[in-house]
Amino acid sequence: MLNTGGVKWLNKKKHILFCTFAREIDCFMDKLPYREFIAMMQERTREADVPYSGSFELTPLCNLDCKMCYVHLQDPSVKQRMLSGEQWISLIQQAIDAGMMNATLTGGEAMTHPAFWDIYMYLLNHGIITYVKTNGILLNEEAIKRFKEYRPFQIDISLYGCDSESYVAVTGVDAYEQVVRNIQMAIDAGLHIQINITPSRYMSPWTERVMTLAKSFGVSVLVNDGLIEARDDTGRKKTDFDISLDEELRIKEKRKEMFSSGYSERLCYFMKNRNRPRLLNKGLYCPAGRSDFAVNWDGVLLPCLNFPRDVVCAHPLRDGFRQAWSEVNEAMKNYEVPQACHSCELNDKCHYCPMCHQKVAAKHLCDPDFCNYLKAKFRAEEKIEKED
Repeated sequence: MLNTGGVKWLNKKKHILFCTFAREIDCFMDKLPYREFIAMMQERTREADVPYSGSFELTPLCNLDCKMCYVHLQDPSVKQRMLSGEQWISLIQQAIDAGMMNATLTGGEAMTHPAFWDIYMYLLNHGIITYVKTNGILLNEEAIKRFKEYRPFQIDISLYGCDSESYVAVTGVDAYEQVVRNIQMAIDAGLHIQINITPSRYMSPWTERVMTLAKSFGVSVLVNDGLIEARDDTGRKKTDFDISLDEELRIKEKRKEMFSSGYSERLCYFMKNRNRPRLLNKGLYCPAGRSDFAVNWDGVLLPCLNFPRDVVCAHPLRDGFRQAWSEVNEAMKNYEVPQACHSCELNDKCHYCPMCHQKVAAKHLCDPDFCNYLKAKFRAEEKIEKED
């Protein structure tokens, strides 16, 4: 059942659009693949400026110490600045009132937040489609028992190695046996599990073995395309843990070979929406700040989790969620794409992302290093396709 509580604050025009779409869905829901339904939902809520999907970064703290993590902090004083369970629940209720129907709990390690279960149950009790991202360490028998009784839509488990040596190299902790055991217990319990892999320089000696291990579980596997630039307060730099373009392309080919059917099902419809002709003068094609939003661990609302704050950010704890969403939504609808993009040879393939151009996004410019990397990547991929 659709959660229509969020439309009550919308104006009449938007309310009519939303209800019309609900009737459309009712007519062909039995014929429409679920992932296409989600993509359509995202598109229609974008048109109506409804914050359909939210990511809640409950904490920057973690029980691992991954060397490539873009958010993890080790300073224990951070606990004093983290939002309480009551504050998270208040923001979540305001987001639901504004139309949110889909939520992701992430971190750090989301399950280390003292009020994780209170926040999680609040979402489920309000009919929200809920995803949980975890490293799997706390996905023990007790947690699986609770998840089995109160099921999330999906649990994404990050897999960082294929043995003890690789786990220590990537995360600093020998959690291999514990994580593998917990993944299998969760699968045996009938929970909807997806395994996520994030290749990095630290994983390089074992990446293909990690992919093979992930495939052996017989569940959906996501191998991330790239790494995110670490936030300034982490003290990490992407250049220290990124992989070479050659290695990235090798992993991509291996991914196609191992997970081709899953990837085509998951991405084909979304790519139809991404592969649009020529850029707009204003606004971005991605859902960030249009139908999606993120709230960082310190309570700041952004279009997505690592969006540059000097471009846009808002403060829902101070101003209320509705006002914060309106500020972010307007900024994203009116964001001016760099002029260089309009004459770029790749402007029908590469749609500008401020997160990828963080150093200059506030000036509406392109980062030449990132542009050169993408051009080299596209040329290499075209060459591989021709050879195949």
